[in-house]
Amino acid sequence: MKKLNHISDTNLLSSFENNEDAATYRLSNDMAVVFTTDFITPIVDDPFTFGQIAAANALSDIFAMGGKPLLALNIVCFPADRLDELEEIIRGGWEKVKEAGAIVAGGHSVKDNEPKYGLAVLGLVHPDKIIRNNKCQEGDSLILTKPLGTGIISTALKAGEITVSDTQEAISWMTKLNNISDAILKLPVNSMTDITGFGFLGHLSEMLKDSEFGADIVIDKVPILKGAIDLSARDIIPGGSLSNLKYFSCEVEKRIELDFAREILFYDAQTSGGLLISIEEKDAGQLLKLLKEEGFSESRMVGNIRKSGASDKKIRLI
Repeated sequence: MKKLNHISDTNLLSSFENNEDAATYRLSNDMAVVFTTDFITPIVDDPFTFGQIAAANALSDIFAMGGKPLLALNIVCFPADRLDELEEIIRGGWEKVKEAGAIVAGGHSVKDNEPKYGLAVLGLVHPDKIIRNNKCQEGDSLILTKPLGTGIISTALKAGEITVSDTQEAISWMTKLNNISDAILKLPVNSMTDITGFGFLGHLSEMLKDSEFGADIVIDKVPILKGAIDLSARDIIPGGSLSNLKYFSCEVEKRIELDFAREILFYDAQTSGGLLISIEEKDAGQLLKLLKEEGFSESRMVGNIRKSGASDKKIRLI
């Protein structure tokens, strides 16, 4: 066994300072751990499907850092009189962890009137191959791997405004792991993050924060789930999406006419959303080809990275 480095702050390679997706810590010259946790309240009625979504959502942070999951621990808050449902939730989560090539090794539970489920996940990555969320370079292409709108669609489901069959496209994307292949990780990816609670423009803002770069987003290129715009036009919008609009819109310039029902989709709080990848323009076509081969059929090149002046808005919608 290789000798591990002594515990030291200098071996902490990422944590909360730059809004990274997970913490990373160097164990040796060629090994680092990636550690994250996430848990959510139910967004679908079926317990097994909810377990799958919650697990895929938690595992996503490991993938976004370029890592591979190793171990997961269940995090459970649940009413004591609904244990049959809990068994199905955990089974759904276990299947996704297994699909990711990792192991569920235990967990912790507390009694709670409102159900919650998720994972703490430990993964591995080479210290020199960690992909950070804030290393975009001028001229990079921006590629999004999943369509937006899961927040609005799951809100509509809970409100009884749509049927379960209307949500199948959204569920298929939320249960799809972001476990991109080694072939993709070998490409010159400069930066990557997963789109979750802060929405597309919120997480893009984090990628550009404290940098000299901005982004141009071609709104017609951004994939959106079928029916999501119609639902938002009926004012079926989660509170988190409205909060994202209030907080992040100050960094956004609209250079094209955009009605509110469509605009809010760019701020929609996602669960188990896609990856947003910043890659050298010359390699964007190969990345898209590989993503589609791996089942990310809605992957799109949605914009590019540019130099940003001091008085410029960080993000321009064009």
